[in-house]
Amino acid sequence: MTDRVEKAAELSDDGRDALRSLILSLADSKRVLGLRYSDRMLGAPTLEAGIAASSMAQDEWGHARLTYAMLGDFGDDPKALEHERPAAEYRSHPALDEGFGSWADFIACMLLVDTALTAQYAALVGSRYTPVQNRVQKMLDEERFHFQYAAGWARKIASVAELRDEFAASLARYLPAALAWTGDDSAPGLRRLVEEGLVTGDASSVRDRVLGRIGPVLEETGFAEGLGITRRDGGAFGYGGALSWDGWDEATRRSGGSLDEGTASRARGDKNRALLLD
Repeated sequence: MTDRVEKAAELSDDGRDALRSLILSLADSKRVLGLRYSDRMLGAPTLEAGIAASSMAQDEWGHARLTYAMLGDFGDDPKALEHERPAAEYRSHPALDEGFGSWADFIACMLLVDTALTAQYAALVGSRYTPVQNRVQKMLDEERFHFQYAAGWARKIASVAELRDEFAASLARYLPAALAWTGDDSAPGLRRLVEEGLVTGDASSVRDRVLGRIGPVLEETGFAEGLGITRRDGGAFGYGGALSWDGWDEATRRSGGSLDEGTASRARGDKNRALLLD
């Protein structure tokens, strides 16, 4: 299909449901990612690093609001999605269920999970559902800085022998979750997104985009081989580790579990409700 669509109501029922699920998962992931970034404003290695974490947290919350706003065309109330749902209804990336235990976790998550989200947003740029395109491109422009920042810190940490093992452990913890989140090509909803031209490329191609971004950084810093990332024939990066979608729910992009209520309360802004503005 190549014809452009301006309204969600013009999509097939299955295509509309699949696209809504994807957009909501992205919005929730951005919301919680911004919260996790904000937690590193204190305890950063330097004052400048803490300020950068604050700036990127604001970026992610801005991206979340823009993404929630897209769902108004699907019959949702974006404000209700932001501020009124219990934790069990959040579809945020499962790697974000736990906060960061260290600066190494923060950088590993930014390099891997943030990049996976960005690659999935990039797959919406050529969507035949045109309302996503203008908003997505602005987010992708801002995400370039996030990746450059994470890559720079990865190189810096890799140069300190005492920090390499901790960072390697953080990378190993986040990498499988980051890649598995992109999904199973055989999932009916994900196939529908591709068949109806609502995303450009299947789950495997999104993973390839992720690997194409992180592979050179991890190879340069000496972490790639230990993580199962190698160059294929032709120079593209591949992942040799096992990814499991047993019990994977394509609507939530999870194989179980949910965000805890305490984190959801913070994401909703429960304690700041009196300060919410239109």
